[in-house]
Amino acid sequence: MAEKIQSNLLNEDRLDSLRTLVPGDKVDLQIAMPAASKRVKTDYVGMLINECLLFHIPTSAKWITTRDALTVGNDIVVRSVLEGDTGEVIAFKVKVLKLLSKPSGLLITTFPKRIESIGLRSVKRAQLGISVRLEADVYPSDENIIGIIIDLSEKGCKVALQVKPNWPVVLDEAEVTLHYSLDGKEVALTAKVKNHKLDNDVVYYGLAFTCDQKLIKTLLSRHTLLT
Repeated sequence: MAEKIQSNLLNEDRLDSLRTLVPGDKVDLQIAMPAASKRVKTDYVGMLINECLLFHIPTSAKWITTRDALTVGNDIVVRSVLEGDTGEVIAFKVKVLKLLSKPSGLLITTFPKRIESIGLRSVKRAQLGISVRLEADVYPSDENIIGIIIDLSEKGCKVALQVKPNWPVVLDEAEVTLHYSLDGKEVALTAKVKNHKLDNDVVYYGLAFTCDQKLIKTLLSRHTLLT
């Protein structure tokens, strides 16, 4: 029994990343479903270390489908962008323990056995995330502008990019092209900037795709934050 408990404990570095989450922070939940995974944004509520995590799941009518999918034992991938001093994305897999409706809509899950992260400010290439080359009118044509897709859906994505003096910030409504490698071939995705946010030495772009949905579905099927 002692060995089983020990295998579920996170090392201190990973636990520190989880402690960075504070009640009220937005998280992305990817819920396993028979046909296709369902993704929703909700609030992180809290945790009991090595025991469980809590998330807010509203009881309103529009959340009925989501609540129906949160059956005991079902898998959930949780993602959160830590946009403070840490400059990283964390992701982990948990299972549903219980879904409450009273006194409030709360989801109780298992505690993660492993947490993966993308260090956005690290010099080393991140193990996770999708590395892309950005092309926009404001960028020098002779430079490779490399960013990381840190959040992805069929409608759009969020890209993190280091701020550099010769890399101007792309303004909202500007058109950009994302290039990434798929089986040794370069694939180009067009998108429009919907919003951007500067956080110290990283700029986050919210992009809406303007390309063929088949390209997006291929990207979604081949790349996930957690394997």
